[in-house]
Amino acid sequence: MTPTATLTAAHPVTALTEVILDVLVTKYEAPAGTTPDTNFERLGYDSLVLVEVAVDLSRRFGTEITDDELHQAGSVAEAARVLAARGVRA
Repeated sequence: MTPTATLTAAHPVTALTEVILDVLVTKYEAPAGTTPDTNFERLGYDSLVLVEVAVDLSRRFGTEITDDELHQAGSVAEAARVLAARGVRA
């Protein structure tokens, strides 16, 4: 197992955070400097964008996360924690 694979296996929230950030940057035009703690509102994501993100993440990870949950989470890091708590692994 490589050091990166070990880190990913040991820290599922970290791995999920990286995947979610990548999705936001590549598909939802989040700026390259977006961090795990950047608030969704600061990114300009309104409820319609969060619905799209929720659908995308639900399909990607095979478990439902709603736009309301994303809104309550407020950031990538917190959304990753919600998914990790459900047993989702990147």
